[in-house]
Amino acid sequence: MKAKIYIIRLLPIIVIAIMLVLLHTTVATASPSPNLGGYECGIGSEVAEGIYWTPIILLNSPYAGSASAMQSLTYTATFTFNSGPATLTSQALWTSSFTINANDGEAIGLFRLDEWAIYSTKLVPVIVGYEPCTQPYVAKDLGPVPVDGAQYFKVIPILPSGTTSDENEPNQVYATAVFPNGTIEDFYSIDFNNGFNSIESILDMCSATQLMTMSVSQSSTTLLTTSVGVSVDGYSSSGSATIQTTATNAWSYTLSPGYIYYISYAGGQGPAYAFEIQTCPS
Repeated sequence: MKAKIYIIRLLPIIVIAIMLVLLHTTVATASPSPNLGGYECGIGSEVAEGIYWTPIILLNSPYAGSASAMQSLTYTATFTFNSGPATLTSQALWTSSFTINANDGEAIGLFRLDEWAIYSTKLVPVIVGYEPCTQPYVAKDLGPVPVDGAQYFKVIPILPSGTTSDENEPNQVYATAVFPNGTIEDFYSIDFNNGFNSIESILDMCSATQLMTMSVSQSSTTLLTTSVGVSVDGYSSSGSATIQTTATNAWSYTLSPGYIYYISYAGGQGPAYAFEIQTCPS
């Protein structure tokens, strides 16, 4: 009989112990988690690097006319590559010591030799929400390739003199760099879009008797916003470039009598221009 009483008295203690264990387990399991199941796109690891001519100025000249980018100004090209919310930005700078000119339908660009990197993108946990990646890779300009301790710039032709339409303007150039040690290497540029897109305005110069000059913008220091792309070892990314300067009216165009000029925003966005011409009826 004593044994039975002893067991019965122990039961409440055992029950209380079991309840405490269960309570501790429940509290631990229900503690707040830093991740409630959301994901957003983020930057992963670097997958490739390459050297490319990088545009700082892109300039189209009207046929039979001219175009110029002023000297003594700082030009800045800002490159933005994003995949959903994951964004990489970089810049290329140049303070001009001379006026860049294009004539009679030429298209030219001022390019800097830069090192570019491609990074993978990946989904990373966040507390709430879902913002997926929109492309698997993003690119970033890592800066200039030093040549004898300095940045390497080059004015490179895009279209030849005598071109009547910028509609099929190349979106990439290939040019030689000559290094101080005598080494000569050829490099491609990154992809860019500076061509004729759609007609924004028509300027009839058939009855004109003198040249006409117009500027890119009367109020903004933004000269061109356009699409760009970088591809290294099969890893590709698309983005945008915004070219700005430190003064308004930095780019000007001169048009000649005797032609009808069809004017487009360069690369479809401008405010810089691209051109096509039609000869006046006889």
